[in-house]
Amino acid sequence: MPKTTKSVSHIDAIHESVRPVFFQTELDDFHYATNGGTLFIVRFRSRPYAITCKHVLRQFEASALFVARERYAKKGSKPAPVKTLCFPSSPTGGAADSDVEDLCIIEFEDVLDADWFEGAEYSLDERPFGTSSEGHHVTAFGVLKEKSWIEPPDITFGYCRLDMIDGGSTSDPLLRVARALFFRPDFKTVTGMSGAPVFDQTSGVLCGMVTRGGMTGDYCELRYVDIFDLTRLLESVSAGASAASYTKSVQLKLK
Repeated sequence: MPKTTKSVSHIDAIHESVRPVFFQTELDDFHYATNGGTLFIVRFRSRPYAITCKHVLRQFEASALFVARERYAKKGSKPAPVKTLCFPSSPTGGAADSDVEDLCIIEFEDVLDADWFEGAEYSLDERPFGTSSEGHHVTAFGVLKEKSWIEPPDITFGYCRLDMIDGGSTSDPLLRVARALFFRPDFKTVTGMSGAPVFDQTSGVLCGMVTRGGMTGDYCELRYVDIFDLTRLLESVSAGASAASYTKSVQLKLK
């Protein structure tokens, strides 16, 4: 049976599920490389999956992806064996021209032990998730590329948390917006936050995943996929379905 840590708070559980997106290479001098990016590990229907954005993977093959057991991989650590990368394609209806094709579910090989991540997954079977609401306090947990570097033999990943305010739905039916004005931040960009989970502190639920964002001075804005859409994709991957169709109600402000 997989290990569960009932005493860990929900927000701490999502914090522990976060990993950097990086890859093994065949280069002698540089064994690892990264485009920047974040992924997080969940348990869904008793199986572990990782969730991230397609664009952070770019030219690398699934077999090169290094999903570490620990938040800070130790020397000699082995990656979780990746079976396949699952992406939505050919969206229709309201999903056409949305960010849906940037979603990625990472499926692991069946040989992966049920407790391989030692309970670090955010269990969607046991822990709460749901759509945020405008004005709620939300937090994105990710890895800033600006604070990360690979200089063999050292690897440093700049984990961070960004506390923000949900700004409501957008014209993209998948995306919500979160905003913040930081006081003297020690970073200039939010590159690397793509794939970061977003937690609604007001409601106490996992509410989505960052797909893109930017900063203008101290002002930051992130666009993130609603957890509703992520769980619909997980349901399809878990069931081995080749297509999925669902409806969703989105509230938009009229100017």
